[in-house]
Amino acid sequence: MIHSKETIAAIATPVGTSGIGVIRISGDDAIDVCGRIFRPHGRKALAEAATHTAHYGRICDPADGETLDDVLVLVMRGPGTFTGENTVEIDCHGGIYVLQRVLQAVLESGARMAEPGEFTKRAFLNGRLDLAQAESVMDVISASSALALRAAHKRLAGRLGGKIDTLRQRIMDLLVVVEVEIDYPEYEIEEAEKLDLKQELDRLEQDLDALYRTADTGRMLREGIRVTIAGRPNMGKSTLLNAFLGEDRAIVTAIPGTTRDTLEESMNLDGIPVRLVDTAGMRDTADPVEQQGVQRAKDAVRDSDLVLVLIAADEEPAPEDAALLSSLAETEMPYLIVRTKTDLTGTGEAGPGPAAGGSEGSADMPADREVMISARTGEGMKELKDRIRSLVLSGAVQAEDGVYLANTRQKQAVYEALEAVREGIAIRDAELGTDMIGTELQKAYDALGEVTGNSVREDLIDTIFSRFCLGK
Repeated sequence: MIHSKETIAAIATPVGTSGIGVIRISGDDAIDVCGRIFRPHGRKALAEAATHTAHYGRICDPADGETLDDVLVLVMRGPGTFTGENTVEIDCHGGIYVLQRVLQAVLESGARMAEPGEFTKRAFLNGRLDLAQAESVMDVISASSALALRAAHKRLAGRLGGKIDTLRQRIMDLLVVVEVEIDYPEYEIEEAEKLDLKQELDRLEQDLDALYRTADTGRMLREGIRVTIAGRPNMGKSTLLNAFLGEDRAIVTAIPGTTRDTLEESMNLDGIPVRLVDTAGMRDTADPVEQQGVQRAKDAVRDSDLVLVLIAADEEPAPEDAALLSSLAETEMPYLIVRTKTDLTGTGEAGPGPAAGGSEGSADMPADREVMISARTGEGMKELKDRIRSLVLSGAVQAEDGVYLANTRQKQAVYEALEAVREGIAIRDAELGTDMIGTELQKAYDALGEVTGNSVREDLIDTIFSRFCLGK
C-alpha cells in the first residue's frame, strides 16, 4: 500500500472525440475527491454510496459551481478493486475539451495526475496482481489475434505466475533438504529424506527447459510469425504474397528481378498474426541495386521464423535452390518448399528434376516439406496455410496449457534459473558438495522470483522453520 496516501487520476480512454470518455480515480480519498465536485440527482451523497454502484449526476467546477457535464459515477471500494484501493470512474461525454475540464476539476479537488501505468503498478504493489499478470495487461490491450488474446488472458488469470510459484516451491523443497544436510547432519528428518536430490534436479532442469522454450511461441503470438518468401527470380514470390493478402500489394510482371527490396505485410492466419516478407530474387547479378536487394533477402531469411522456398513446379531445382536449402538446414531454420505455378503443368504436380514432388526426395529436397500450389487459381493455398501453422507452432499452442513466457525479461529470468540448475547438476555429478548445489538452487529460486516479483529469502527462512521445527 505504498502509494495509497495519494489519490491519483487520469483519463482512461484514448485521446479523441467519442461518444463516451472515462476518468479513473484511485486512492484512499478517491470517493471524497469525486464527491467534492459531484452533484447527484438524488439525496444520497457519494460518500454514503455502497460499493460497486452507479450514480447519475453532474460534475461541477470546484471554483464557481458551473456544470461541466452530466455523468455516471461508478463507486468501488477497496480492497475489492483492480488497484486494491478505493476507486471511482467518471463516465462522461467523450469530447476532448470536456474530458480535460472534468479531469482538471478532479485534480483541483485533491487528486494528482497518475504516472504512466500507475494504476497497474498499484495493483501489483497492493498484491492484486503478480508482476507477470501486470505485464499481461498490456498484452491484452495490444493483442492482434485470437490466440494472442487467449494467451494474454491466461497470464492475466495467473497461469504463468502459478507455474512459476510451483517451480519455486519445488526448488525451496530442495533447498530445505540442502540446508538440513549442511546445518543438522545429525538429524534424520523423514520429510527431507523423501526427496531424491539427484532425481529432482534432473526433473527441474527438464521443466525449466520446457518453459524456456515457450518464449519463442510467446513472442510469435504477441508480435507475429515472421514468414519470408524466398527463391530465385520469377518463382511467383510476389504473386504468393498477393494471394495471401487477397489484394495486389506487390507488383507482378514476367520480367525477372522486378522486386528489388523487401516488402512486409501483415495477415491473420487462423488467429495467429503473421508478418509476410516478400524478397528480391536470389541470383548472381552485376546490377548494384539488385545486389543490395539480394543481400536484404538473405538478411530477411536469417531473421525469419519460417522460410518459404519457392520453386516453380515446371522447372528443375537449380544450384541456387540447393544452396539456400542447405544453409537453412545448417541453421535449423524451419522451412517449406513451395512448388508454384502448378496450373502451368496441367496436372497439379511438379515437373522434372530430382525430388521435384517425388515420393522419396533427397537430402536437399525432402519431399515431406513440399507443398504444391497455384497462387493464381488458389489450388493448394489452404494446405500451405495449414502447413505454416503446424510447422511454426509445432503443436505448442496446446503445450504448457497455453502458458508462455511473454517477453525478454521473463525469458532471461527463466534462462538464469535454468543455467543455475544445470550448474547444480554439474556440481552434483562432480561430487563437489551439497552446499555448492544449494548456492545454485538459491540463484534459480531468486531468478524465478523476478518473473512474478516475489520476495525470496524471507520465504525460504520461514519455510525451513515452519516445516521442520529445527532448533527446538
